[in-house]
Amino acid sequence: MHPIKPGRYVLAIECDGASYHSAPTARDRDRLRQQQLENLGWQFHRIWPTDWFLRREDEVRRALAAFEAAVAHADTLDRDGLHPQRPAPAPVPNRAPPRTRGPRPPVPPGRSIDAYSPQDLRALVQWVLSDGKLPTDDEIVTELTRELGFQRRGAKIVAALMTAIRTARG
Repeated sequence: MHPIKPGRYVLAIECDGASYHSAPTARDRDRLRQQQLENLGWQFHRIWPTDWFLRREDEVRRALAAFEAAVAHADTLDRDGLHPQRPAPAPVPNRAPPRTRGPRPPVPPGRSIDAYSPQDLRALVQWVLSDGKLPTDDEIVTELTRELGFQRRGAKIVAALMTAIRTARG
């Protein structure tokens, strides 16, 4: 946030690793998020985990320099009257309306993971995917853990849900 202009955001710092960024859905989501925030006048700075662990002081200095540059950039935009506007979505020909999920499959919560059949778990995954939002596998596991009433994500739960995700994604 700008140091003297409350509510004026100037910098986003991303800290995800290379393997996260290599996933197609993550790449698209990150690109779109960065594009939206840059259209609002934000600057972007990335810190790679390896650099953070091996050269933390250098990365802190780089982040501070990025922040100072972002403040200067925002001040220039404000001074020149180039206040970023919320961008209108680009027109997409024949764009289908956003989909919503259908009814939740009748899979009751509160059982042990072993009590659910592979078909039940796959049906829940397909339900989560039915809105077309392309969540990551981790997001699906988190949502299904909550949907099934588990208090935590144990290795057995994650393994069963990941098998269902792989099966549902084909």
